[in-house]
Amino acid sequence: MAPRFADALPDALPLPGHGPVTDFGTLLNYTNDAEPYTHGLEGVDQSANWVFAKVLFVSFMALLAITLGYRWVHMGTMHIRHLMTMGRWEGQRYWMYNHSHFWPRVKKSLLYAPLGHQRHNREIQLSKAVSIGTLPSRFHTILLVLYLASNIAYCLVQNWSRSNSSSVVAELRGRTGMLAVLNLIPTVLFALRNNPLIPLLKVSYDTFNLFHRWCARVVIFEVTVHTICWGVNSLNAGGLYQVRVSLATSTSYLWGMVSMCTFAVVFLTGLSPVRHAFYETFLNVHRLLVWLALVGVYIHLDKANLPQLPYVQLCIGFWLAEWVWRISRICYHNASRQRGITKITVEALPAEACRVTFDLSRSWRWKPGCHVHAYLPQFALWSSHPFSIAWAENRPRSPPLEMEMEKMASLNNSVNNHSTDGPSMVTRDSMYSRHSMMGAPPHTIATIAEVTHKAGRANIALPRDAACTSVSLVMRARTGMTRKLYDKASASPTGTITTWGAIEGPYGGHDSMTSYGTVILFAGGVGITHCVGYVHHLMLQYQAGTASTQKILLVWSVPNTEALEWVRVWMDNILRMEGRRDVLRIQLFVTKPRHRGEVISNTGSVQMFPGRCNPNTIIEKEMQERIGAMGVTVCGPGAFADSVRAAVRNVVTEGAVDFVEEAFTY
Repeated sequence: MAPRFADALPDALPLPGHGPVTDFGTLLNYTNDAEPYTHGLEGVDQSANWVFAKVLFVSFMALLAITLGYRWVHMGTMHIRHLMTMGRWEGQRYWMYNHSHFWPRVKKSLLYAPLGHQRHNREIQLSKAVSIGTLPSRFHTILLVLYLASNIAYCLVQNWSRSNSSSVVAELRGRTGMLAVLNLIPTVLFALRNNPLIPLLKVSYDTFNLFHRWCARVVIFEVTVHTICWGVNSLNAGGLYQVRVSLATSTSYLWGMVSMCTFAVVFLTGLSPVRHAFYETFLNVHRLLVWLALVGVYIHLDKANLPQLPYVQLCIGFWLAEWVWRISRICYHNASRQRGITKITVEALPAEACRVTFDLSRSWRWKPGCHVHAYLPQFALWSSHPFSIAWAENRPRSPPLEMEMEKMASLNNSVNNHSTDGPSMVTRDSMYSRHSMMGAPPHTIATIAEVTHKAGRANIALPRDAACTSVSLVMRARTGMTRKLYDKASASPTGTITTWGAIEGPYGGHDSMTSYGTVILFAGGVGITHCVGYVHHLMLQYQAGTASTQKILLVWSVPNTEALEWVRVWMDNILRMEGRRDVLRIQLFVTKPRHRGEVISNTGSVQMFPGRCNPNTIIEKEMQERIGAMGVTVCGPGAFADSVRAAVRNVVTEGAVDFVEEAFTY
């Protein structure tokens, strides 16, 4: 039988305003009952497809509206509390307590609750080398289940009583195709670092990244079902030969198949064990594969003249606009004709870490609790990695005048004289570590932090018109870029190296914590970088009388005292601040001390303990002595963060307590 070509087919159903469906290749057996359902919109219920697409869109918008309403109420409450209690503790008694039983129970049982008993951000390890990721929270799980169930329901709501099974398959093909393309929009949007919903809703990128992964899995599932349905009808119409001919003679089908296969590879390479084992490689390959898949979907829809094409155009538009915005910000803050490219100083520290200081080319806006993505091309090419900002300060672009130099000299002399008997984070065994590690005599070493972070010059409350900004990070050596960086710096005779690069950000930092009368900051290991900026910011606001905060407790769990060197210069600066003893206490827990005499405390407000931290005991004690509302934040390993979350949930019904977790569960 002679084949019939696409141009000779008269019965392709037209779409309003879009014309007929085209480019479905050569048809071999047009007398078979399944043949009409192998192409075009025969058997596809377009009216129902549009209805379910609108329902899915309305569901997303309703969730966004509810979240936005909750955030506005929460921010309004914090703002009123801040105005009524700013700079004093007498009026904070009202804000200590919950004024309803409903909302504290919602926070305990839903918003702050892990999926099970306690595990949330603690990774599930199949072995030391294989991790399958973390568990979503209870609230996120409910949202994901509703999302998955609604997509499955939308696919299954069709007329299953049709006598011709091929028409049922065709309807399922059309439904899954429509939903797959529509779900591409949140999949791409939620993956963007500069997703506009993040600052609008005050929801972390980590949460959107979780939803991105599940939206992508739904898209891949629906794309697979869509392709299978087309293959089933094509096989019934003309066998495997019809499938091969259709792919060979139709550009739309060919690129649709390319897109489906690419999505399958994306799914396999995105599995948690693979993603975590080869994360830097995964990111680069993932972006290339997704671009190929989007191009395939675009050509598939464009050649067939299908009405879902604007959805893909919107996805590509989001992605391109975000990349243009990111590149523009990176270039603006990290390159200028006067100062050139951002200069980076890397200083090796004890306990296998580096202090990395970025001297930016232009001013940069800092917020407490924020993080940046660091680019170091000499060590990681174009890849970037997220790090919390440990310290930020202004540096004048031009040298100071002679009068300013005299004032600075007298101020530094007074600080140096005071530092001999003032509080310090230094322990008995940590004094030697920086010099002995470098292999140089003490008088030849002047660390970058000691030179640049003098008490008289530090300013972490950055004005918008700052001439230049210096941003410091602490990078713990693990694998990949951080390991290369530490090895290169520690091998240097002076323990420091200089390079060039850029930072991108800031991201996060949605709550300054200044509206809480009591603030508790938990840090595990290098998570201290998230908390140091908060402590300094709160102290500055306390001194200025513009914060409600009257009590600050910093709890830091470290494996050994050498890790104290990571932030020593900055913490010494904070410990010398006026009024520090009235508001700030620090508790250090050294989990693996070499001997008991190593763990000492120089002042009553800086306490050191051997062993592990017990967040439950600390929070219960602070609840009895709190002033006003209490805010608790944590940044550290997953198991440590989960224990802090559990401790907060135990007391959330006893008083006004809010919990904020900083996590990078990529």
